[in-house]
Amino acid sequence: MNGAHDPDAYFSRRFAPLVKAATVRIHAAHDGYPHEGPPEPSLWGSGFFVAPNWVLTCAHVALEGEGGEVGVGFEGGSVRGRVEWAEPAARTDGWLPAPDLALIRLLRPITHACCWLSPRTGRAHGGERVAYFGYTEIAGTVGAFDGRCRVRGEFGDQGLLRLGNEDEMPEGLSGGPLVDVERGEVIGVLKGRRGGARDGGLGIPLAQLRRIGVPGVRIGREEDDPYHRVLHAHDRHHADLHADVSEARDTWTEAQSGLPAAAATVAALTPKRRVVLHGLLAQLPPPAGTPALVALVDELLPRRGEELRLAPRGWREGLEVYLDRLELRDIHSELEAVLRYAVYAATAEHPYPAAAEAADAVWDWVRDLAMTELPPLARSRLGAEWHARVRARAIGRSRRAEEAAAAVPLPSVLLEITERAWEQGRFDWYITASRPTGDLPLGEGRHGTALADLPAELAGPLGEAFRRSDEPGRPAVLEVALRQALLDLAVDTWRIPPGSPPIGELRPVVVRCADRPAEPPPEEGAAPGPAPQERWARLHEDGMEHACVDCDEGRPEDVTADALRDLEARFFPVLCRMPGGDGGREAIRRIVGSGHPVALWRRERTDPVCGEYHRGILRTVKSGTTAHRLPAAVRELRAGIGAAEPEAYWSRGITLLYDDPGRPLPGDDDVLETP
Repeated sequence: MNGAHDPDAYFSRRFAPLVKAATVRIHAAHDGYPHEGPPEPSLWGSGFFVAPNWVLTCAHVALEGEGGEVGVGFEGGSVRGRVEWAEPAARTDGWLPAPDLALIRLLRPITHACCWLSPRTGRAHGGERVAYFGYTEIAGTVGAFDGRCRVRGEFGDQGLLRLGNEDEMPEGLSGGPLVDVERGEVIGVLKGRRGGARDGGLGIPLAQLRRIGVPGVRIGREEDDPYHRVLHAHDRHHADLHADVSEARDTWTEAQSGLPAAAATVAALTPKRRVVLHGLLAQLPPPAGTPALVALVDELLPRRGEELRLAPRGWREGLEVYLDRLELRDIHSELEAVLRYAVYAATAEHPYPAAAEAADAVWDWVRDLAMTELPPLARSRLGAEWHARVRARAIGRSRRAEEAAAAVPLPSVLLEITERAWEQGRFDWYITASRPTGDLPLGEGRHGTALADLPAELAGPLGEAFRRSDEPGRPAVLEVALRQALLDLAVDTWRIPPGSPPIGELRPVVVRCADRPAEPPPEEGAAPGPAPQERWARLHEDGMEHACVDCDEGRPEDVTADALRDLEARFFPVLCRMPGGDGGREAIRRIVGSGHPVALWRRERTDPVCGEYHRGILRTVKSGTTAHRLPAAVRELRAGIGAAEPEAYWSRGITLLYDDPGRPLPGDDDVLETP
């Protein structure tokens, strides 16, 4: 039996299914599935997912749409997308000049695969055997299509890839991925045929993505720079897939791990190490700019005079520029060089502060790998360099002024919704406004209203309550008091008044428990947990933390009353795996029954891999060191969903229990009068 590696056979078996799963068709804006509504519009071209809810295609394909919207077709359906960046920015008659690329952002989230983008974007290409994928129309039927050819060289001064004519390239494939067969990574985008059907085609190298404009102002968050927004999301996605153990699945990392060692740029940077490192670097803020990144690489390894056609913009390609300069063949020296780059990236000057957890995660990875793979002297050098750079850059941030402002409680309106005991499915409601001098009753409804009719009935009374409570720049919090069985009610999605954006996008909306049970006594010999008032006070002091109580690195965990009771007072519980078979109500019942006044969960779970959810929760919690900040932070997430920001999709259906035990709810028998 011949044990030689066959690149084409291996690619067809391992990589082709991954590419096909991420390749899409581009057409006029259209939502739905084939059995619903009109048939899918005519094919404009192809594209492929490069990050969760982001599609890369050609500008001449994406600009077919009117008003910046296109349809993105996937297996079984389609979804609307908006062209967030295209260059050229407008379509003209004839051939569009380079780079002829566009990024499309989906306007609602779907679960999908993503291609792996090669970090080797600065190299000249030639001789690679590549596969191309996309969609074409034959006899009125749109179907998937792929072919094989070689990169014959470059065309023009923009480094376009000149493709051979070994295989057919029918219309419709423009915008599809070009994949290096031997390395198993996307190196470009298919632009189209060069001339006649027998003259091969042209491809656009991924380096042209760096043409995305650099923001003209200082960025304060990742989303301010589209380039880093998409590439960081790409790297985190693949790192999450590699780390997830909830189910067995083939991934780009696993497939690349089966390639011969010769496919690696540096032997010490295996595919598994690379995907982890890229994911860690993608949790850091981006470099302070291309000059700063080039200077960092030069500091690590002095330039030898080579010029870069398109200078690196992000950590992933900065690493490749650095590795290209290495002339090391010793595996330990190579690994030490890789780890030094990680140390420098984590301790560099960033355009905005790095989260301490993100920088620490990089150091933990560096230290653990060095401890098992490097000799003592190399470990010592890395440790000394890390600590020296931390001291020099003083990594960290101070939010004392912000927290001092956040510590002033926001005005609030309390809405109590109570189901009638004698009339199931019918509800009464009560509204009060919180005042320093005491709660002010503002209205009630004792009509036994159906749940679906509550938003319309409450529009007027709540509008008046908000007018009485809102302050300039400080919209009142809507506190919704519900019994345990209704704590998953999606009040934040109500449109009050009708036609307005969901209320949760406009103001903080939190839930309170109207029938909180008495905390059950601990088991014999066990110490009682902190009282609700102690927990509330501790969470609103410096040092708030969270604990995911139903998920451990993707594996489901039982939510027990004892575990909840044993949480320290500065911790509040978070649920990841909602909804469960009972909609998560049993887990919520245990949370409120254990005396926790603050908790976070989600009503829906659209992504089977939960890494982005855990990171999102961490960012939300760390956006302020005390619980005062949580209601406003959750509102910002909901506003991000309303603006169709992919970075917020992880938080769909997020619910915040924020139930101050020092402000008991009015009794059911209180008489409320409208003033």
